[in-house]
Amino acid sequence: MASFPRLFEPGRIGGLEVRNRIISAPMERNYCNRDGSVTQRYIDYLEARARGGVGLFFTEASYVDPRGKGRAFQLGVHDDAMLPGLTRLVQAVHRHGAKIGLELNYGGRVVAPEVSGLQPWAPSAVPCKMSGGAMPHVLSVEEMQDILRKFGEAARRSREAGCDIIEIHGAHGYLLGQFLSSVTNQRTDAYGGPLANRMRFLLEVIREVKRQVGDDFPLAVRVSADEYVDGGIVLPDTLEVAKAMEAAGVHLIDISGGNYESAFMIVQPMEVPLGCHVPLAAQVRSVVKIPVSVAGRINDPTFAEQVLADGHADFVSLARALHADPEFPNKARQGRLEDICYCMACNQGCIDVLSQQIPIFCTINTATGRERDFAIRPAARPRRILVIGGGPAGMEAARVAALRGHRVTLVERAAELGGQIRYAMRPTHKGEFGQIVRYLSHQIKTAGVEIRLKEEATLALVQAEQPDVVVVATGARPFIPPIPGVAQPHVATLFDVYDGRIDIRGRVCLFGANLAGVELAEYLAQRDADVLLVDPGKAMAADAGLRAKWLLLERVEQHPRIDVRLNTTLEEIAADAVLLQSEGKMEWLRPVAHVVLAAGGEAENRLLDSLKREWPGELYSIGDCVYPRRLNEATYEGALVGHRV
Repeated sequence: MASFPRLFEPGRIGGLEVRNRIISAPMERNYCNRDGSVTQRYIDYLEARARGGVGLFFTEASYVDPRGKGRAFQLGVHDDAMLPGLTRLVQAVHRHGAKIGLELNYGGRVVAPEVSGLQPWAPSAVPCKMSGGAMPHVLSVEEMQDILRKFGEAARRSREAGCDIIEIHGAHGYLLGQFLSSVTNQRTDAYGGPLANRMRFLLEVIREVKRQVGDDFPLAVRVSADEYVDGGIVLPDTLEVAKAMEAAGVHLIDISGGNYESAFMIVQPMEVPLGCHVPLAAQVRSVVKIPVSVAGRINDPTFAEQVLADGHADFVSLARALHADPEFPNKARQGRLEDICYCMACNQGCIDVLSQQIPIFCTINTATGRERDFAIRPAARPRRILVIGGGPAGMEAARVAALRGHRVTLVERAAELGGQIRYAMRPTHKGEFGQIVRYLSHQIKTAGVEIRLKEEATLALVQAEQPDVVVVATGARPFIPPIPGVAQPHVATLFDVYDGRIDIRGRVCLFGANLAGVELAEYLAQRDADVLLVDPGKAMAADAGLRAKWLLLERVEQHPRIDVRLNTTLEEIAADAVLLQSEGKMEWLRPVAHVVLAAGGEAENRLLDSLKREWPGELYSIGDCVYPRRLNEATYEGALVGHRV
């Protein structure tokens, strides 16, 4: 059995003893009321993770002043009216032996007026295009003193609510980070210019917080050790800031990275390596004597243990890993690694939806954020359920139904489970999509689902089985656009390429610049094909979240073997050429050895239509066989049916 002695060793932050080295990193969730008050949903979410074995929680960036509020449903600590809800939240966490602290924040230039209703305040007149580009008001010294008081009052409320520790948010390009960075701090007074001046306001906030709660009250500060932008904060700056914070009485330095202009280093996509900020944390730890924690793609207990054992940090800060599995600590401690629902950094259910002002969820764990609604409850009457299709939707439906006590059979025509995830994990850096297949396949086997592979489901099979319930999850097939010449043998689909049914060589015309098409373009170019990427739209990967495509688009735009033609239609396919139209002009391009279609999918609903006509029993359809959508919608619909039957 795996052992993690460092991960589960008690730790100390100032006078606070923490039961292990796992910190639940601050993560915004959109679970609060519009006035910033705590909801039962928020309490349920944190309590599940406290029960799951987390040592210490930092809730989320909690606004100390409505002018610094960045999200419509962000946690507030700006008013005494918040205290009853905050107190209930703290008590729920304490019931399970975990510690908790609020993270105090002021948004600064990244605050969007449509959220706060106010012009953002910032050190300098440097707008943030990533959050709408509103020109900020430049703070006067008197206004800065008012913000200082707001931080202090919020700290006092945190202590009154029963918090064990407070964290000041100085990372990710929010107000305090804006003062630290030369990019966003262009002041010429005592708060701008040299680093000693740029860190002055942060140190004043630290002093004011300590004045309100006492010198001995545990205090952490989160910083971006590197902003990953030209002219921004770099590690040598952070080392000096760390030493100054230690001298000011800070008890823990929490290392992260990035700002809004490098947002892929705040919440990282799959292509960013595990532990991306660990080398930075190790350097910070070498210059201070207080504990250092580190965040950034730490989603595996074995990796987390190694970070601690190697002396790179004293604590590990996990956000999405605990979002995906609230029982991550308990399962790791018990050696149940196969049962961990590992975060795969898809970002579809968390950061991709946060800015839409809707509650976040999790693609791989459908109960996240729905802890009450999706709690497993025994079925009133166990029934025989036939699930057709072994992709994520079908597997999730089978998992939930089996856990509720139903007898479930899953039929899949392929030789392995996974559905289209088998293709989604093929592009460069996308192998972690396989986590959902590994997790769900293990869970349905453990739950006792009968799995029948390499078996085609038909109307006759359903009639022979006579199940009580049929769930159709047959997915989607590639859409074949009605282009003259599309039926020729040198024309293939994305599935054909990844399945190895066609040997791509020479010049390729790839039709479709959605995310799957752009990923395929890179995949082919890496295999020595010259790719002509054609799409009638105005942008590549318009169907993808910002972080999922940020680094990909940079690579594709710079790749010498990829020629991107947007606002261009594919009019005709000849034996060795393609006819393109752009802005009313026609052009034959040759030679072209292959044409590959990545034009999306269409519902594989032929069996479903047959069952609707001929099968009188209880019937459900989920996932892409209804119409093609994203992975998170497939798993959600699977869970919904599993809970409903």
